[in-house]
Amino acid sequence: MVKMRERRRQYLVNRKLQMQFVRLLVTQAAIPIIMLGTSLYLINKMYLFRLQAIVGNSIMSDAGIHAILNFSIVAMLSLLVITGLLLAFLGIRFSHQIAGPLYKLESGMDKLARGEKVELIHFRKTDIMNGLGDKFNIIARKLGQVK
Repeated sequence: MVKMRERRRQYLVNRKLQMQFVRLLVTQAAIPIIMLGTSLYLINKMYLFRLQAIVGNSIMSDAGIHAILNFSIVAMLSLLVITGLLLAFLGIRFSHQIAGPLYKLESGMDKLARGEKVELIHFRKTDIMNGLGDKFNIIARKLGQVK
């Protein structure tokens, strides 16, 4: 008999926790990208206009300089959007390994608190809180409330 891999149906099990995790990840990436992009824009602007002053308008026009600067803004914003989307996806995916077990533990503890029979909790190997599930199972067995 082949054991099928247990899969959760929803990736947003604990929406509040997972969205806070994603927000933290995206913010930690967005701030350095914005700071670096802004500083590179300002440095490029300064050096391009100095270069224009040295070599003259015939080699580098104002329109050429603004085209280069506009491209750097578009590149920075594109990097920000792509990084934000990638981190949002990865944040939800990896926070699921925490939120799923927490959801199982919380519902099991609620049942124990109400005096109902509970099923033993089994986490996937990829879940982060395997040891906590084992401790919950020991407590449930000692209380004699296992189905």
